[in-house]
Amino acid sequence: MPSSASSRPSPIKNVVVLGGSYAGGRAAEVLSKVLPEGYRVVLVDRQSHFNHLYLFPRVGVVPGHANKVFVPFTNFFNSPALPPPATLPPPSLTDPKTTIKGLKSTYVHAGVTKIGEGFIEVDKDLGVEVTGEEAEPVEEVDEEEVAKLGEKLENLGMTEEGSSRRRIPYEFLVYALGCKLPPPLVTPARTKKAGVAHLEAQTKRIAEASSILIAGAGALGIQYASDIADLYNNPENAEHRPEGCVSPKKITIVHSRDRFLPLYKQEVHDEVYDRLTKLGVDVVLGERLALPSVEEELKVLNQTRTITTKAGKEIEYDLLMRCTGQSPNSALLGEFIPEALNEWGFVKVQSTTQVDAGESTRKTDNIYVVGDVADANVIKAGHTGWNQAEITIQNIMSSVMCNVKGSDTEGQEPTMAHYKPSPPQIKVTLGLRNSCSELLPEMDAKETIIAKKDDGPIDNYWSLIWSRMGISTEDLTV
Repeated sequence: MPSSASSRPSPIKNVVVLGGSYAGGRAAEVLSKVLPEGYRVVLVDRQSHFNHLYLFPRVGVVPGHANKVFVPFTNFFNSPALPPPATLPPPSLTDPKTTIKGLKSTYVHAGVTKIGEGFIEVDKDLGVEVTGEEAEPVEEVDEEEVAKLGEKLENLGMTEEGSSRRRIPYEFLVYALGCKLPPPLVTPARTKKAGVAHLEAQTKRIAEASSILIAGAGALGIQYASDIADLYNNPENAEHRPEGCVSPKKITIVHSRDRFLPLYKQEVHDEVYDRLTKLGVDVVLGERLALPSVEEELKVLNQTRTITTKAGKEIEYDLLMRCTGQSPNSALLGEFIPEALNEWGFVKVQSTTQVDAGESTRKTDNIYVVGDVADANVIKAGHTGWNQAEITIQNIMSSVMCNVKGSDTEGQEPTMAHYKPSPPQIKVTLGLRNSCSELLPEMDAKETIIAKKDDGPIDNYWSLIWSRMGISTEDLTV
C-alpha cells in the first residue's frame, strides 16, 4: 500500500547561488557548512572551473601559466573554510555533522536561462525526472556526465505541474553573476580547455604586436600596460618571452582622467605613473578616444592603423586592448524584476543585500545580490563582494533559523544585518614583480596605508587559491 503524502519526507530546501566567483563562492561555501537539516546549497556556474580573474591579465601576457587560473570545483564544499561571520547562530544549531543527511550541497555546471518566482531554469538537462517528490534517473542521460555535477541531484526538479528537468527550485536565491569585460578581453569559454586556449591566443596576439594601444587606465589597463612593458621592454625578463616575439614594443595607455585611480591616495597615482614611465610606456592622461566598433576593429586585426584623440593627438597601433570598464550581467534578473535595475543595468540592493525591487509585486525578499553586479555604492572589487556575501550569509541564516523548530528564534521575525561599505582598497601590479597597494592594516582600522613591493613572483601566488579550494597542484591540467 503506497505511503500517504503526510508520511513522505519534506523536500529539501535549496539555497541557490548563481555564480561561484569571489562573492558568490564565499556565500555558497559558508552556507553549505552552517545550514541546518533540510537545507542545502546549489551552486550554479556556467564555468566548469573557478576562474581566478585577478591573475588573468598576468597569464594573458606571460606565456606558460594559463592552466593555473582555472581551479576545479571538485572539492569546493569540502575545502578548508575560512572562519564564517562571527554573528551566525550558535554552533549547536548549525553543526555540519548533523545537517543535510545525504542531500549534500552541490555544484551544477550550467548556464542560467530564466529566473522565476521560486525557481531557476538552466541550459542543460540535469539528468533527473521528477515524479511526485522523488527524482528518477532519465535513461538517455550519460551517467558519467551526471556524476561530474559533483553530487546526486535528488529533488532538484520542480514538484508541481509544469515541472522541468531543467528547473531548480529555491527557498533563497543569491545572484552573484558579476560583470563582463569588453571584447576582445571577454571570453565565451565555459570549460578550462577553452579558457586556456583563449588566454594563450591573447598571449600570442600580444607577442606578435609591435605597437599596443591600451584604452582605459583603471587597474586592468594599468596591469596590462605594465606587464607587457616589463616582459618585452625589460632585458631582465627576456627568458620569459615566447619565441618569435616582437621586442621591444611601443605601448601607449590613454586615460580620460588626469590621474590614475582617483579614488585612492595621490601616492598611488604617483607610483603608477612613475612605474609606467620607467618601463617606457607612453602615458596620455586627460584625453578621450573615439574608438572604432568591435566589428570594425576585428576586420583589421594585426594591421597598423592610426587613431586620433579628441584633442588631436595621433596614436599608431596594431593591437587595441579595450580596458574601458565592465558591463553588468544583470539581464536575467532584469527580465524577472525590471524595476530592480538602475539606468546603467546594475541591480539595486538594500543595505541587507536583498534586491531593491521598487514597486514590483513579485516576491523578492528571498533574493540577495552580491558582488560586481550589485549597485551597492561601493567599488567593484573582490573584497567588497566578499563583505557583501558575509551580510548575505547572516541574513539568510537569520531567516532560516526563525523557521527551525527548537531554535532560540523560532517563530520570530529575522534580525537583519546591514552592509556598510569599507574604505576603497586596492592592490595593483606594476610589472612582473612590482606592486602598489592601499589597504586597511586591520579590519577595524580607520585609515588605509600604502605599501610597495618589488619582489613578487611572476606567477603571482597562484597556488594559494588551489590550496584554499582543497585542490592539489601536482596536475594543473585537471
